[in-house]
Amino acid sequence: MQLRGAGLFFVLAAFATSAHAEYEQQLGPLAGTVRQQLLQGWHVGEQDGWFTLRNSDVPGGEQTFYVNAGQPPESGRIIDVNVVVNSKSPKASIGVALNNNARKSLCLLEIRADRNTLLFCLEGQKRRDIASVPNVAKLDGTDRIKVVEVPGAARFIVNGQKIADVENEPALGSEVGIMAYDEGTFGIADFTINSNLATQPAGGGAQGGAGAGAGAGSTRAPAAAPAPANNTPALPGAGPYPRFGGDTLRIVGVYVGIMRSIFLHEFGHALIGELELPATGAEEDAVDMYSALQIVEPTMYPSSDKDVNIMAREAATYAALQWYYSGMLAEKRGASANSAWQDEHTGDLKRFRNMLCIMYGGNPSVFEPVAKHVGFEDRTKARCTDEFNKQNRAWRRLLAPHTRVGAWTPDGQQPADAPGAPVNVVFEPSKRKIGNLFANNLSEAITNNIKLLGQTYVLPRPVNVVFKDCGQLNAWYSPREGSITMCYDLIENIAVMISDIETGTVGGEVVAKDGAAPRQPPAAGQGMPAQPSGTFDELKDSGVPPTSMLFSSPYKGPTPNKHTRAEVITTADLVQMINKDKSILIIDTSGLRDTLPIAYPLADAGQDGSVADHLQGALDAWLQKNTGGRRDAPIVFMGAGMNDRSSYNAALRAGTLGWRAYWYRGGMEAWVANGLPTAPVKPAAGK
Repeated sequence: MQLRGAGLFFVLAAFATSAHAEYEQQLGPLAGTVRQQLLQGWHVGEQDGWFTLRNSDVPGGEQTFYVNAGQPPESGRIIDVNVVVNSKSPKASIGVALNNNARKSLCLLEIRADRNTLLFCLEGQKRRDIASVPNVAKLDGTDRIKVVEVPGAARFIVNGQKIADVENEPALGSEVGIMAYDEGTFGIADFTINSNLATQPAGGGAQGGAGAGAGAGSTRAPAAAPAPANNTPALPGAGPYPRFGGDTLRIVGVYVGIMRSIFLHEFGHALIGELELPATGAEEDAVDMYSALQIVEPTMYPSSDKDVNIMAREAATYAALQWYYSGMLAEKRGASANSAWQDEHTGDLKRFRNMLCIMYGGNPSVFEPVAKHVGFEDRTKARCTDEFNKQNRAWRRLLAPHTRVGAWTPDGQQPADAPGAPVNVVFEPSKRKIGNLFANNLSEAITNNIKLLGQTYVLPRPVNVVFKDCGQLNAWYSPREGSITMCYDLIENIAVMISDIETGTVGGEVVAKDGAAPRQPPAAGQGMPAQPSGTFDELKDSGVPPTSMLFSSPYKGPTPNKHTRAEVITTADLVQMINKDKSILIIDTSGLRDTLPIAYPLADAGQDGSVADHLQGALDAWLQKNTGGRRDAPIVFMGAGMNDRSSYNAALRAGTLGWRAYWYRGGMEAWVANGLPTAPVKPAAGK
């Protein structure tokens, strides 16, 4: 079919030219300088969305990456970057430098490992200290440096706080870049140079001087919503933007794969409805097969562009893997099968099996790694070639009377110029980042791709496709209107699920791993009211005394209103903590499908046994990992409600280990009763 030759490649080629620069997602215009300017003894890499610099061999060593930016425009420009430093040396530092090599002049704002922020300028051997501000840096992965530069002057800002202005320094108006100093590990993310101050929010804490009226802005999660590598502003909208380690090929593969799997399934419904095709089995299964056949075709007929072929393979892989991950998560949650048999859709794992078998049968060499990874049995793989051939022949025969003949459609029985209705595509603006990724960055390529369907098939009436915010996780074909609705919400949900499973994010946001930058918790107070809106007696005495013994399974029954190893808090207390303390860690042991928007589901933490068993060590390691080793971080344990003893157990375990433990006794029961927001659970990090 026509999609086989050019359709998907239009989408993928839109990104192919940007797929070559290493670390472009983290370093933007500095990406091309790394290999040329890297010094001996320094090592670079990428981890969890960060560009990492490591120096363990050169005490007092200094590494810089510069790009020649020249004079800023009259309207000004902003240098913006997210940084972190991890070192035993208090003088180790990471910062933004303005440099003029010809005039032997440098101005450097650096964040040091001892939490001091320093700003100084050098001219030859002469140093001028301009500012020293303690504790404005947090070293938790959220520190953001901005330099607002206009001709002849610059303002330096850290985490929204003005550090100082410099004027008439010879370092200005030449090179800009990053400097790291001494031994340690240094992280950099989202380096941009934006020359349009008119679009920036006001801020910076002072009037007049350099960059007056230009913004410090606010700190955002590192690598969660990156500015594109060409220095255009970051994606607008709310919500996460998983970047899958910053690998462009993988990013495109995931998002295009998700979109194509959903769209081609719905277009299969449209073909059956618009062309009145016969279906002797379940229509949902039939269109899954159509979707799988279309998805595998670009891998069977590769282009001459290696990167495009890689992206085609990645897109096909993730088109199927989403069903595997969804099915495995459902099994892990113990999803009830009482009503599943009444669903017109086949179960997710079975859908994955059927789609991957078609894809494997069409291109075994490409999909062997996926088949091996998920444990496809040899007897299953042996049947896949036949399944591919049968489905391919069946769909080609069914569609031949409605297909224009062409180089990619030799079975077509309609003349190449046969009249027919088009497929139209509309991308609506979105309130979410991922929605705007499609609406702003991918819409033209995807539109060209989808419109080819109207040139392939002879349709009796137009099929109108709209991508939009729906407020629900769905996509559908409407026989009455002859339309297909593609919900950004569903694409985002699947992308976040894949990111959480494969890259260890939580809700699509980057979290810490051993040796990496500490996790960035959700913004304190995001979406939370100042006080609960309802009333609920969360400290009611149920006649159960506090105990230092773990409650036994099934963990259901009245609970104490006090705790021997943790502080008991109410909903009002918890809301206040969320609004004030960004380091808070909330752990939900309920096993419910919904939880607090910033909570981690970790049902195992509430198990019985003893506070000296193997689980105790595992819990301690998990808490170490997810707090960055900060034992003073507040850790709140919660469950389903007043009669859920698992959260009492978890708080007892953590308190016995010496953690700063809190027990939210009311749990989800009290949270919901107070009208506060919830969200579907996500996989627990590090579990």
